[in-house]
Amino acid sequence: MKKIFSFFAAMLLSLPMMQAAIKVHTIGDSTMAEYDESTTDKRGWGMYLASFFDPAFVTVNNRGKSGADTRGFYNGAAYWPSVKSQMSAGDYLLIQFAHNDEGNDSNLSGLDNLEYAAYCTEHSLPAPSDARGTNPQTTYRDYLRLFIDEARALGVNPVLVGPICRAYFSGNNITRKGQHDLGDKFAKIENGELKQNQSVPATDLSMSYVEAMRVVAAEKDVPFIDLTDATRQLYLSYGESQCLSLLFCSGDKTHTNAMGGNLVARAAAQLLKNAGILADHIEIPTDITANPASIHIGETYCSVPQNKEFLLTGYGLAPAAGTVSLRATSNLLISLDKENYASTAQASYEGGSMFQKVFIRANYTTGGFHFDTIYATSGEHVVAVPVAANAISLDGGATVSAFWAIGAKPVPAPVVEGPISAEFTMSQMACIDYNASKNYFVDGDEQGIILARFHNSADGSARTPWPAGEIDENANRYLDFAVTAPAAMDVRITRIAMEIASDGTSTMCYHLNTGFGSEFTDVTTIYEKRNMPSRVIEHVDLTPTLTIPAGETLHVRILPWHDYGEVKDSKYIGLRNVRIEGMAFEPGEEGIEEVSSSLQGAGMPVRKILLNGQIFILRGGKTYSVTGAQVR
Repeated sequence: MKKIFSFFAAMLLSLPMMQAAIKVHTIGDSTMAEYDESTTDKRGWGMYLASFFDPAFVTVNNRGKSGADTRGFYNGAAYWPSVKSQMSAGDYLLIQFAHNDEGNDSNLSGLDNLEYAAYCTEHSLPAPSDARGTNPQTTYRDYLRLFIDEARALGVNPVLVGPICRAYFSGNNITRKGQHDLGDKFAKIENGELKQNQSVPATDLSMSYVEAMRVVAAEKDVPFIDLTDATRQLYLSYGESQCLSLLFCSGDKTHTNAMGGNLVARAAAQLLKNAGILADHIEIPTDITANPASIHIGETYCSVPQNKEFLLTGYGLAPAAGTVSLRATSNLLISLDKENYASTAQASYEGGSMFQKVFIRANYTTGGFHFDTIYATSGEHVVAVPVAANAISLDGGATVSAFWAIGAKPVPAPVVEGPISAEFTMSQMACIDYNASKNYFVDGDEQGIILARFHNSADGSARTPWPAGEIDENANRYLDFAVTAPAAMDVRITRIAMEIASDGTSTMCYHLNTGFGSEFTDVTTIYEKRNMPSRVIEHVDLTPTLTIPAGETLHVRILPWHDYGEVKDSKYIGLRNVRIEGMAFEPGEEGIEEVSSSLQGAGMPVRKILLNGQIFILRGGKTYSVTGAQVR
């Protein structure tokens, strides 16, 4: 007990100073990525990996990106170049790709996208609108080699990680496609001819991305951990029904929820330990633990509640049944059902296992840095979860707003208030119509509403059918609403709102992402909607904590996709009344001119703060020293 409280007290006192010697960088796709707890029930396994490392020695920089294939991640200025700028000699790099490398058109699976684009040009066919897709024999391997070579050039240790399975059950096994082997159905271009619906025997692994990764690992003498087979065994241990209901998001066989993400991270940590990779710093707990072990809210606004969550997990517990008492300090309330919040709660477990999601509501009425705690007590065992935040007052700012009514075609210029500028652009989308014949949208009891409708478009003017088999965003297809701060003022965004609906389908999905600058860096998904009811308007009204540094541009992007197994036309996303609001402030004396080149080079907005007489940099929810070393 004394050891626990001594460690926690030391952690509070030294929170900004903590610096683990080794960083583990993770790159991959949506199954690994970070997600906002208030946005979706989707959780990438990279979110939980840090809890299995000793934080005194190892930190995790999870850079998984929703929708990324190897080529897109390598070439995206906000992704691979940014990750490299954060690496130091002695760090580790975990590489997991395949889901999007397989392509998002089931009739073209396994084709390299650029090869298919060249074929389309030769045959006067429409160019593919989705840039994702590599071939496991060629470009997939090439990009894995590039990641390995460039990491090693920086003194970083690369590790190839087999992509987690999709929960595609077939009896007592996972299908070939679920294990990222397209051998049952793929496309190829041979002698200038496109051949679809190709297949090879189960013993032929030429279309397996996992086998391709294993080959590259042997060729480059790089460790390979088979998370593909580990997740196959995990899913089968639950059985199809329990696996889908307990480990995966509703209606989704690719993306895990909190429990699934935690168990996958646990499996990955065990594989790393078994392989002797950072084994001395990996802890696979058998007692009740919190995941994550600490919560850094970062910047938040006074009187604007922030919602976070953590997991209490335990396996092989003794006694096999028991109760955990939870208590939160002054600025926090906790809940086990996300409805009833209080300063205390009781959680029970049985069968020697505990998996409890704990929801946190933080609300700060005074500005400054706050350090609070949630204690979880089971008998003599105490888990302390520190919660840190920097609360910022919005008093004294100048009101700014940008409003797009979208009451006409083309989309009109926004109505702007305050010292900002704003504009609307779109990519691979077209505004199709806005007229009285489309007055069939419904908003609660109100009928006969007109929305501007947008459709997938290769050239930005005419409709192009939505591709088949899309399960995630296409980073090149979006509606973009941009706000630029004045040269001498920072803008703190307090509201992002819009009215949005689908038309002609109930399988339209979208992400609402924010990012900064022309390279769209520091990308965050602030809202997600899957399978929108057709013609029913949804009011999206969010209160993010976002600061646009003086002279910088914030982009709010709607990225739609049509989650359907066949190519489809005449499926729309409707939109009106988009608002971005905030407050503008004179920049503080701290400025950012002394920030290290590695942080500025990543192209992400940064904020300098002064704490305990030392200067630190806040960026993307993380804290860095002025030299660019991550401290939290």
